[in-house]
Amino acid sequence: MFLRALALFLSLPALALAEGPWDGLQTAANPAHTPVITAPDTVAAGEAFDVTVALGAKPHPSETTHFIRFIALYAGDVEIARATLTPVLAQPTVTFRVKLERDTTLRALAAPNHSAAWVTEKAVKVGH
Repeated sequence: MFLRALALFLSLPALALAEGPWDGLQTAANPAHTPVITAPDTVAAGEAFDVTVALGAKPHPSETTHFIRFIALYAGDVEIARATLTPVLAQPTVTFRVKLERDTTLRALAAPNHSAAWVTEKAVKVGH
């Protein structure tokens, strides 16, 4: 298994190895694919609060041929939570409980099984 993974890694083009989580993302608004972040605009430092990430203004399909593989939540460029989803039974809406110590931009990344991931942002201020 390790040798197979190593062979795959070595066969990737250099560009693929250099890509980070923000490369090649879809940022145009799409009513079924763009994540929607629901979180307070201002929170208290160090106190837990809920962040809900749903997909678009209209429901996203959850079928074996068209579904969201995962939803990840970032504080700036740091991934702080991820939910892996399966087709049919899972719906692409998740709630994460997080704490922040300073102002940040929350980023939600939703990765479908058929295209590049979609991203959206929401600024959150932290009061002290």
